[in-house]
Amino acid sequence: MPDPLIAEELVAGLADEVDRHLENKPWWNYVKAILFYGPAVLIAIYLSGFFLGIF
Repeated sequence: MPDPLIAEELVAGLADEVDRHLENKPWWNYVKAILFYGPAVLIAIYLSGFFLGIF
């Protein structure tokens, strides 16, 4: 069975290389913001609505 730490290191290295390769593209910052901050914002909206009794 493969070690999960090896898989994590491989994926992190791949993500770093993709980021380095695309950092000069003007659209990459927008895509990165949507990919990383989008889910966090949606989860925060859901949790705040849940705790306020809206959902």
